[in-house]
Amino acid sequence: MAVATYGSEKAYSPLSRGTALQRPFQVFVIGADFLAILLSYVASSALYGFATTSTADATSVGAGLIVGLVFIALAYLQDVYATHRLLSLVWQLRKAAFIWFVALTVLALAAFLLKSTDNLSRGTVIVFAAIGGLGLISLRFTWQIVLGTNFARSRLVDRKVVLLSLKPLDFTSGRFKDLRRNGFDVVRHFVLRIDGGDGSHLEREVRDVIRQSRLTDVDEYLLAIDWNELPMLRKLGHCLRAVPQPVRLLPDDSISDIVSRPFLLASGTVAVEMQRPPLSIFERLQKRCLDVGVAMFALVVLMPLLLTVAMLIKLDSPGTVIFRQSRRGFNGKPFDIWKFRTMSVSENGQTIAQATKKDARVTKVGRFLRMTSIDELPQLWNVLRGDMSLVGPRPHALAHDNYYDELISKYVYRHHMKPGLTGWAQVNGLRGETPTIDLMEKRVEYDVWYVSNWSIWLDLKIMVRTASAVMFQEAY
Repeated sequence: MAVATYGSEKAYSPLSRGTALQRPFQVFVIGADFLAILLSYVASSALYGFATTSTADATSVGAGLIVGLVFIALAYLQDVYATHRLLSLVWQLRKAAFIWFVALTVLALAAFLLKSTDNLSRGTVIVFAAIGGLGLISLRFTWQIVLGTNFARSRLVDRKVVLLSLKPLDFTSGRFKDLRRNGFDVVRHFVLRIDGGDGSHLEREVRDVIRQSRLTDVDEYLLAIDWNELPMLRKLGHCLRAVPQPVRLLPDDSISDIVSRPFLLASGTVAVEMQRPPLSIFERLQKRCLDVGVAMFALVVLMPLLLTVAMLIKLDSPGTVIFRQSRRGFNGKPFDIWKFRTMSVSENGQTIAQATKKDARVTKVGRFLRMTSIDELPQLWNVLRGDMSLVGPRPHALAHDNYYDELISKYVYRHHMKPGLTGWAQVNGLRGETPTIDLMEKRVEYDVWYVSNWSIWLDLKIMVRTASAVMFQEAY
C-alpha cells in the first residue's frame, strides 16, 4: 500500500474538526442577518421620523420582523448559509440582493392584503430598503474577512478527508481543484493494492488505513474508484463500516454526469433525472414576477406612445392597427403574437417571406416602427398573458419554424423556454433578417446558450443591452 501525505502530520484535537463548529457558526450568521434587518428597520423608522419631525411608531417593528423572517427562510432554502457558500462573495451578493427584493415585495403584498398600508410609512420602508440592503451586503464582506483567516478555515470550512484509490491520481485535475475550493482538505492519500485472493489482504490494508487516519482525526473518507471496479467498491464499503465518519464516492468521468443528477425514490426503485426542466419552480417564479412587473409598468408609461402610433398607422394606410400572426411558444404551443401593423399585407400562412431591406410591402410609418422596434411593443400584452417573456428566444413565424426545424438539429431547443420580446441573439448582433442558414444557425446557437445558462441577472443584462442594440443595429 502506497501512502501520500498532504498537510500537517500532527494529530488534531476533536475541537479542531470543522464539522464541530460549522453548525453554531451558521446559527450565528443567521442571527446576524436577522438582527441586522431588525435594527435597520428600527433605525430607518427613527431616521425618517427625525427628518420629517414625526413620531416613530415603535409598534411598527412588526414590519421588520416579517421581512427578517422571510429573508432568513428564503436564504436558508437557497443554501445561502452553508459555510463554503459564504466564501463565494459574488454568489452571496447576488443571492442576498434578490432575496432582499423578494422579502420587501412580500411586505408590500402583506400590507396590501391586510389593508394596513395606512399604518406603514412609505418613507420608512424606502429608507429601510436602502439601509437594510447595505447592512446585508456589509455582512457578506465581513464573512469573507472572517472565513479568510487560517484559524477560521481550519475550524469552520475545511473538512479533513482521507482519500483512497486503486491507482495514483492527478491532483491537478478539475475535480480535485473543486474539492480544495469547497473546503475538502486531503490530509492522507492511500493507494490500495488489489489482490486476487479472498479479500483478506484488502481488509488488512483498510484496517491499517483506519488506524493511521485516526491519528489525524479525519472528518470523512473519499473513494476515488473507477466505475468499472464496482465489485471492489462494494468490498471497500463493507470494510469501511468500521468507521463512524461518512464515506463518499468520487465518481470517474464516465459516470460523474449521471450521478450528479437529481434522483426520485419510487418505493424500492431509484429513477435518475436525465433531463431537468430548463427552469425550476422558483426560477420560473422569479422570471414571471420580473415579466409581469416590467410589462405592467411599461404599458402604463408607454400608453400615450402606443395610442399615438395606433392613430398614425390608421392614417397612413388601410387595415387593422394590430397585426396578429401564429407563433410557437413554450413546448411548441401555438399562440397569436401581437405587433403594430407595418406592412400593407398581413401574411399568416404556410409560406411567409421575411422582410428585406427596402421591402415594398413596408409602409412609411411601418419603416420607422421597424427601425426603432416600436412595432414590437404590443407584445407586452403577450407577456402579461403568459404567452411570452420579456427575454427569451425570438419567436418565428410557423412557416419559418417548420422550415428551419428540418435543417437545424438544435432548433427545437428554442422552445424549451417562452419566446421573448428580446433575446441573447438580438443583443449580440443577430437582429432582423436571416437570409442564410449560417446566420440562422448562429442565432440558434445563441438561443440554446441562453436556455442552458439562464439567470435573472442575465435577463436584466439583456434588457439593458437591448436599448443599445435598438439604437445602433439596423433592422428592417
